[in-house]
Amino acid sequence: MTENNIFLKGNDEELLALKEKAAEILFKINHSPPKERLKIHKEQFPQLFKKMGQNTWIELPFHCDYGQNIEIKDHCYINHHCSIGDGGKVTIGNYVIIGPYVGFYTAQHPLDPQKRLEGWQTVQDIQIGNNVWIGANCTILSGVKIGDNSVIGAGSVVTHDIPPDSLAYGVPCRVQKSLL
Repeated sequence: MTENNIFLKGNDEELLALKEKAAEILFKINHSPPKERLKIHKEQFPQLFKKMGQNTWIELPFHCDYGQNIEIKDHCYINHHCSIGDGGKVTIGNYVIIGPYVGFYTAQHPLDPQKRLEGWQTVQDIQIGNNVWIGANCTILSGVKIGDNSVIGAGSVVTHDIPPDSLAYGVPCRVQKSLL
């Protein structure tokens, strides 16, 4: 897991403005008529993300907080109802398949109730390697790195790094075997 925490206030006016900008783009994307989805996809997602690779497709609906902290590389497929809480950076490698209802959450809220009331949170980046398959209904938590060629079984909650070439699943997600 990433060692560095970034502290931020989720109710900061600048962050709220960035969220609103992303919400406007997401509204256009998620409410586009089926016949216009290819055009909307090509025009709107690149405006939303920091980087969107070639031959990448995202099924709708899709949700994220800011978009500008998301980098998706080439040849990826993201199934419907993906949600990315991108207060921190989320990087998705080449040839990644993400099942439906997968969530990526870079933020953690403090245990101290006063700090929560004040809007404080910490964020840690999430990194998904190349040629990774993440099954349906998985939750990927802050600071996690998933290594190249790994498979995450459906319904898993990934709380720690997963090394390359691993089959991992469970709650919490654990490596079950090497795929080498």
